[in-house]
Amino acid sequence: MGNRYLKHRSVGVVALIISALVAAPAARRSPQSAADTLNALVSSYTAERKAIIGAPVPVEGALKVDQGPMGTPEQAATLAAQAESFLKKLTAIDVAQLTHDEWVLHGILEYQVRLDAGNSAAFFWLPSLVTPYSSPLRALTTPFVAATLSTAEDLAAYLTGLAQLPATMRAYEVRLEQQAEHGVALPEEELRLSIPFVRSFAVASDSSPLAVAATRLSEFSESERLEFQKKVADSIATMVNPSIERLAAYLDGPYRTRTVASVGQSQYPNGDAFYRYQIFRHTGLDMSPQQIHDRGLAEVVRINQDLDLLRIEANFEGSLAEFKTFLRTDERFYPEASEELGERMMAAIRLIEPKMPEYFSKMPKAPYGVRRLAPELEPSMTYGYYGLPSAQQSTGYYYYNGLNPETRSLTMVTAIIFHELLPGHHYQLNLRNENSNLTGMRKTAMYTAYTEGWGEYASDLAREMGAYPDVYAKAGRLGMDLFTSSRLVVDTGMNALGWSRERAMQFMKDNTFESDAQIDTESLRYSTDMPGQALAYKLGALKIRDARERVEQAQGAAFDIRKFHDYLLDAGEMPLGMFDQHFTCWLDGEQHRKTEK
Repeated sequence: MGNRYLKHRSVGVVALIISALVAAPAARRSPQSAADTLNALVSSYTAERKAIIGAPVPVEGALKVDQGPMGTPEQAATLAAQAESFLKKLTAIDVAQLTHDEWVLHGILEYQVRLDAGNSAAFFWLPSLVTPYSSPLRALTTPFVAATLSTAEDLAAYLTGLAQLPATMRAYEVRLEQQAEHGVALPEEELRLSIPFVRSFAVASDSSPLAVAATRLSEFSESERLEFQKKVADSIATMVNPSIERLAAYLDGPYRTRTVASVGQSQYPNGDAFYRYQIFRHTGLDMSPQQIHDRGLAEVVRINQDLDLLRIEANFEGSLAEFKTFLRTDERFYPEASEELGERMMAAIRLIEPKMPEYFSKMPKAPYGVRRLAPELEPSMTYGYYGLPSAQQSTGYYYYNGLNPETRSLTMVTAIIFHELLPGHHYQLNLRNENSNLTGMRKTAMYTAYTEGWGEYASDLAREMGAYPDVYAKAGRLGMDLFTSSRLVVDTGMNALGWSRERAMQFMKDNTFESDAQIDTESLRYSTDMPGQALAYKLGALKIRDARERVEQAQGAAFDIRKFHDYLLDAGEMPLGMFDQHFTCWLDGEQHRKTEK
């Protein structure tokens, strides 16, 4: 957030927005209800926030492309101060007067305002800019891929957008240099991932994602199409790719002298406070690094005990450590070709599909499937990602990493696809998108801990559903659980508790099934790329599981797992800090009441 601020617009704009919302002749005014006050604050905060943050102003006649890092610490301070002031108005509302749905909206807005208030100017230089998971560069090609090309003006805008990209690359270089001047630079080890990531966008003109296929130019004559395609190819070859190479050369040259030897946020100015902020940002929970670390250690012990029981079930005569080595190294668990990964995933989905009605009362309309990750992304990503359906692609796909299949164990692919498709991300996210009762912030709000927590809960729920085909697939689920639980230990360890990266990697080698190559990239992801983000998976799953156990205990024989899932998912996403009260409301008959403190 801090690295995306634009110039502060005139405060007069904010004043006009506020006055338009609240001004009325005194004689006509009537006391506002708590709900009216909340709705007015939602509108005014959104407008005020937009007035301060603004939006990138595209070059005239160009697509809206990434213009690189913008803003200043002063602008970050402006938004934080505005949020602090607004928070006082929000917390003055008597939430006991709100309906439950209104209370959810109140909580979502309060969380957003607290994030803005906490994201002070002191954190401005700390976010990573060119790391594979968090860099805005990941969306560099999106405006071009999604562009409509049906008029001469559209073609001109496309070319002008391409011409803007050298300035974008230069903006990243400038901000990286400014960060280094403020004591913030990437660990040298991260350059092994960041440089290939940046260079992955410099693709030859004939195969570049920025190139335009003839099928997108059906409105034009063949001569017009060929002329435009030639201009695009020339722009990619002479302007875009050289500018990307210059940024990569800067990282591999002058910037390398600015890098640091160790990892973790605590080594940077304000790094300890920034990491605590990231914990709240990604989880919505007020937990200390030590609390999270200790919970992770306890989970690792518990899961290892469960895995030892599976070792006995599998009639494996060696020790637990030897069983892990067997699962990690035996050739039966590795595919001969990349395609086998996707085939194994879809085979698991076919197993769980008929079991869904017993646990869920509805299904999203959007179709689903798997595809291999784009080749340029595979070297710098450990696994892959789920992509929502869009106007250009009606199917929700999990894009899996098929690079070097001989290093990618099949033991966890079943657990992964349950996390990503059914009953995980595809199920939850598309139900939200298709839910006509959710509007505004309730429709658009997305929280890592909720989304990824649901994915992890869903992957574990599949065990209860009987969807894991054999003992090794069950062991793979526990291996995945060990993986997400170990993140609680090593993420906090490297960023707050003084752990070296070597110590973190050894902990993961001792307690997970991950390969050395995966542990290598993952340890950099936690300590450098997205500190705190990986905590959300396990903490979110634990919150959902705790809520379920609480409701089951309260309702006894009347408990219906489908109704539990409906109540959780129909409300849309919310910060984890709201979960306890959310389920109290359900148990009390869905009548909201003020939380006692």
